[in-house]
Amino acid sequence: MMDGPDRSAKDKRNRDGGAVATLANQALSVLASRRSSGDARFAETMIQRLEHAVLDRNPERRMSVLAELRAAGVPDVQIAEDLIPLVAQRLGDAWCEDNMSFADVTIGSARLQALVRDLGAPDPDPLKYNAGSVAVIVPEDESHTLGAMVLTSRLRRQQVSVRLFLGTEESEVLASLGRTRYDAVLISASHSQKLAKIDRFVTKIKRVVRRGTPVIVGGSVVERGVAVEKHVRADYITSNVDEALKRCGLRLKEFAYEAKIPAYADRPI
Repeated sequence: MMDGPDRSAKDKRNRDGGAVATLANQALSVLASRRSSGDARFAETMIQRLEHAVLDRNPERRMSVLAELRAAGVPDVQIAEDLIPLVAQRLGDAWCEDNMSFADVTIGSARLQALVRDLGAPDPDPLKYNAGSVAVIVPEDESHTLGAMVLTSRLRRQQVSVRLFLGTEESEVLASLGRTRYDAVLISASHSQKLAKIDRFVTKIKRVVRRGTPVIVGGSVVERGVAVEKHVRADYITSNVDEALKRCGLRLKEFAYEAKIPAYADRPI
């Protein structure tokens, strides 16, 4: 092992990930359906370069890859919602396979989060949000945050107003939820051994939010096929956020983009 206590690859995969695995799987499906073979070669090359760039101490390397993607016509939304989750997944896989240290994965993930912040934030003017309001919560004792940040950026692009809680103390989260009216509360969970605590948290949330506000639990624990519904009394247990929010009655804006990679695909990298 490179560092830390000895763990199996499965244990490592279960340790973290949040919504990243879900987003990465979705990104793979999107990329596979949209790209020609030339586009796929370009995408793979740029994913590798982005991975190397976030592991490099020199921030100019990351900015160079970002500039190259933009010059190729790749929209910021595709970089944030497709490429970054894929790179995050690869960093996690490299750690699971003992090909990368936990420190490198942590630093790389933090740099990916910084890129999401730089790419993602639309105009925060609340008048632009007309598809409802949600709270996205990563509990205070969970370490996965990248997936929640990507999700938040995605929802804001769909004109959903989002309050993001990353590792915020439970009392502070509950106080905020009690003061503000939300159309839904989303909780990301990754540890099956913490489901009892998540259930208690959900019960507390239901006591302070407006009556009828749906509470949704998702994350990597759901992706792994754990029977979360047997342990957590949420309204919905799912990692398909779009479907869950539609079932909650939110008027999501249909958002689509078309990558303009083809003309660039055959250029030497």
